[in-house]
Amino acid sequence: MKIKQAGTALLLIGLLAGCQETKEEEAQQLMDGDTLSGNAMDGYNTEPKDGQVGYVRFEKSQLDQDEERNRQIKVNREQMADMISRMILRYDQFDDVATAVTDNEVLVAYKRADDTDRGTAADMVQKTAYSLVPSFYHVYVSDNPASFGDVQSLSNSTVYDEGYNSTISSIIKKMKQSPQGKVDETNPNQPNVGPNTNTEAETGMEN
Repeated sequence: MKIKQAGTALLLIGLLAGCQETKEEEAQQLMDGDTLSGNAMDGYNTEPKDGQVGYVRFEKSQLDQDEERNRQIKVNREQMADMISRMILRYDQFDDVATAVTDNEVLVAYKRADDTDRGTAADMVQKTAYSLVPSFYHVYVSDNPASFGDVQSLSNSTVYDEGYNSTISSIIKKMKQSPQGKVDETNPNQPNVGPNTNTEAETGMEN
């Protein structure tokens, strides 16, 4: 029995080692085919370490320029919504935040502290969201408690759903009845603000 168990263990070790070698070979092939070879950092980090710097290098000749001009910028919307909510909650002035990220809008519902001015709160939320998303996004915010339900209603939506655009437009129309902050939605230049850039006196917390 012991001999059989030992044989099984050796077989498993061999299979795992073979799988690892296969993964390494596939990763190397991906690196060699898509990015410049040489320094390992010139390729994709397939299993980045915690805190690993993101880095990719291409030569222009490696890319199909027609394809690149038509390439859509892809954003992980769930992660973006998570990050925006977490960053806003770093402020002492907020107790509850819900964020939905669509293909080009960010919708944020929030509960502010009673001693925080509505306009000030809206500006803080709006600018924080703008500081975390690509420049083509538009941010809409609301401190109306009903906005939490509106934002949550989008949680299982896709951009391909029937009536998607009209639903988004309806929610935005209601959210714009609340203060929207000082960044003009027609010119959302990335503001140099947010929990990581404002002073401790402004945010109530250390950077």
